[in-house]
Amino acid sequence: MRFLKGFGFRNSGGGPARWLVPLLGLICLTQCQEQATEEPDEEAAVRARPAVTVVHVQTDTVSDVLHLSAVSAYPAKDVLRATTTGYLLAPVPVPGQRVRAGQTVFTLQTKEARTLHLDKLTGDPRLRFSGVVRIAAGRAGVLSSVDKLAGDYVQDGEQLGVVFDQSRFGFVLDVPATQLRYVHTGQSCRITLPDGRVLPGRVAELLPTTDIASQTQRYTVEVVGPVPQLPENLAVTIEIDKTAPYQAQTLPRETVLTDETQTKFWVMRLLNDSTAVQVPVQPGQEHAGHLEIKSPRFSPQDRIVATGNYGLEDTATVKLVRP
Repeated sequence: MRFLKGFGFRNSGGGPARWLVPLLGLICLTQCQEQATEEPDEEAAVRARPAVTVVHVQTDTVSDVLHLSAVSAYPAKDVLRATTTGYLLAPVPVPGQRVRAGQTVFTLQTKEARTLHLDKLTGDPRLRFSGVVRIAAGRAGVLSSVDKLAGDYVQDGEQLGVVFDQSRFGFVLDVPATQLRYVHTGQSCRITLPDGRVLPGRVAELLPTTDIASQTQRYTVEVVGPVPQLPENLAVTIEIDKTAPYQAQTLPRETVLTDETQTKFWVMRLLNDSTAVQVPVQPGQEHAGHLEIKSPRFSPQDRIVATGNYGLEDTATVKLVRP
């Protein structure tokens, strides 16, 4: 009790000071509260570790692919025109109707025949002219448009409809001048439709025209195999292999992270079951949801974070969840 005397306190009874017991109880209570406060924080820190799953690098066959835009087209079109002045008779075909080569598509009656009612006398063998003129399709195809209705009066040479030749159906491909060395006639390609279907194709012809504004060279691409019925001016994607297929290591696309400017790329690799570090990578081509990793070279035993990697800092503490 000497230190108490130094502060001017006396123990008149020779025992512990009466105020010392409450003070010691208050100190013990404070320390217990601090320990109780620290323990939940440590448990919360453990629970806050992000849960991650991992994948391993795999070897796939990839190739450098050139993606170009194209539109569908029917280069061969048969325009059906009136061969005389007269009235269009029923029935009149409808757009989308298939026609055969030589099939009668439109029927005209001259105005003289209608005035003389020759259509009622066609059974008379003495009449060699009934006034009815038939207009047939020059080639098989699909009737894309009908410009006149039954009963309309048409002039000689007036357009009645247009037939698309489906056997000549293809796509018009615009190739930038900087990519011309990768495209040549007879080359195989893949045609990706807007609904996800992929058709085999072949670069057919080089058109002798270049767009002066965009500086693109035009090619025609034909479908190899059965041709589906598609409309004209449908935008598609043409994929052409720039290089021969080669073996490369790949990772799922979601494992590769990037910054806001997409100039730096990295993956999170596990050092152990609770620590993940950033590893800068150089990505390559993407195919079927997998991205080529040009560098560095990973081993098959390396564990790459697949889910839960977004927002992780370098040397992050994680919780490995095994599938």
